[in-house]
Amino acid sequence: MKFRKPFVVMSCAAMMTSVLYGCSTKTEEPVKQPQASGQATSVPKQEPTKIKVALETGGLKYVEQSSDINSDKYVKKLEELANVDLNLQLIQHTNYEQNLTLLMAGGELPDLLQTHGINTPQIAPAIDAGQLLPLNDLIDKYGPNLKKNIPQESWDSAKVSRDGKIYGIPQPNPIRVDTVTYIRKDWLNKIGMAEPKTVDDYIKMLTAFRDQDPNGNGKKDEIPFSARAKLSFGYAFFGAYDVQPQAWKFIDGQLVPNIIRPEMVDALKIYQKLYAEKLIDNEVLVNQGKDWDAKIKAQAIVGMWAHSSAQPDSWSTSVKAGDPKAELAVIASPVGPSGKPGGIYSMGSTVSDFVWTIPKSAKDPAAIIKFLDWYYATGDKAKDDFFVYGLKGTDYTEEGGKVKYNYPTTDQGNSEQFMHQEWVHFTGPKTHLTDPEYIKNKPGGGGDMILKSLAVAAKEGLVDDGLDMPTMPSAVAHPELKYDGLWLEFAAKVMTGKESADKFNDFVADWKKRGGDQLIKEATEWYNKMHKK
Repeated sequence: MKFRKPFVVMSCAAMMTSVLYGCSTKTEEPVKQPQASGQATSVPKQEPTKIKVALETGGLKYVEQSSDINSDKYVKKLEELANVDLNLQLIQHTNYEQNLTLLMAGGELPDLLQTHGINTPQIAPAIDAGQLLPLNDLIDKYGPNLKKNIPQESWDSAKVSRDGKIYGIPQPNPIRVDTVTYIRKDWLNKIGMAEPKTVDDYIKMLTAFRDQDPNGNGKKDEIPFSARAKLSFGYAFFGAYDVQPQAWKFIDGQLVPNIIRPEMVDALKIYQKLYAEKLIDNEVLVNQGKDWDAKIKAQAIVGMWAHSSAQPDSWSTSVKAGDPKAELAVIASPVGPSGKPGGIYSMGSTVSDFVWTIPKSAKDPAAIIKFLDWYYATGDKAKDDFFVYGLKGTDYTEEGGKVKYNYPTTDQGNSEQFMHQEWVHFTGPKTHLTDPEYIKNKPGGGGDMILKSLAVAAKEGLVDDGLDMPTMPSAVAHPELKYDGLWLEFAAKVMTGKESADKFNDFVADWKKRGGDQLIKEATEWYNKMHKK
């Protein structure tokens, strides 16, 4: 099945152009259901379609602390607009892979399942076992807006399709470089330094953050740089050496993981220095999301971290809750020996983090496709406004036909905004990232912060030659070959001074002996197949 390939997945630069110059026309319409034309047209009211949905909490306090997520005001509004009756089953973010594996093995699957792609170790076996439905025919019959709006490149992704069969509905990714470097600009101003550019510049800045009491409380409590367990959101210095640990590089006719490339040695030595000199959070290897969050926001004691390129305004609001004097800036990630722009993560896929699948046991697959298709239907102002502005009368009002949005000014407000813009926004266009009125009207310079952040992101992004590669048989048989196995164990020892970086060749030899050579062979065969001329 080949679909139209409209230009809906934009580069950051193109997206900023649309933000600055795009126009939007919306007209008031009743709640509707999508038709083949893509336009939502009125239909007689029917009983809501019951759909059991399993999805990740995302580590969001708002979701995880809810006493009953199915009674949440944003969930109820989604149900009303889409004429569905959802039964949400939460997959906890902590130990997500294990939790999803348990769900898949439990026997009773939901009607609609959120995944990180059909090529992941948790989901690929379900296709082999016939647990997931091929969706080609269902999309042809019931998904006209899906076909029209999702580009062919996304349908062809290994995260979505296998052997010509579509098993997932992708969420297109409008921002392919979605993670940037944040710093406390007020701290930088206090120590009197310019924005750092090179690795050495960054180390000087972090050293000053440690030594010069930039928060001004008279205590040596500042954490210059922090990240999460598994070094998540802490890859800036790996990026400087072009060895982002989750990425692969095609070199000398082979697809090779960055974790065994020689450039990794110098990167590991930098992290060893950061740890030894307390320039990086010494709890970095165990920090859970909530702990990391609290250090940056409520305690406001972190000088540098990485996160979403699209949400600097939300981060600013949250950090100011901990320190009203805080100023944030998004800056270019450190540049390494090559002199080329670095980055935190590799440039992402045209498919975002989440792909929706339908188990074979689903009671009404056609209705589920119609539900997901509804997200893309045009002409439904109530739907469009909900996914950007939230609840009318609570999150926004209308005056003279124009929306007056109550932009969030608290951490709770940010959480509620994320609910209607992202968490219940299962698929469909991310209008809040491209709507010119929405962005330019953000208070306190929020719109300018977003545009600057996206401009920084547009110049970064490391290339991953293994992008969207399915999990190879050797990685399934030997999961320790992945970045969070043998490499993370070795990296942690080097970082904490328990092992010398000069033992890297021994690590590589052990990695290859345990099945790494076979994994490289399988990955190279996949790469050559995908890049046939």
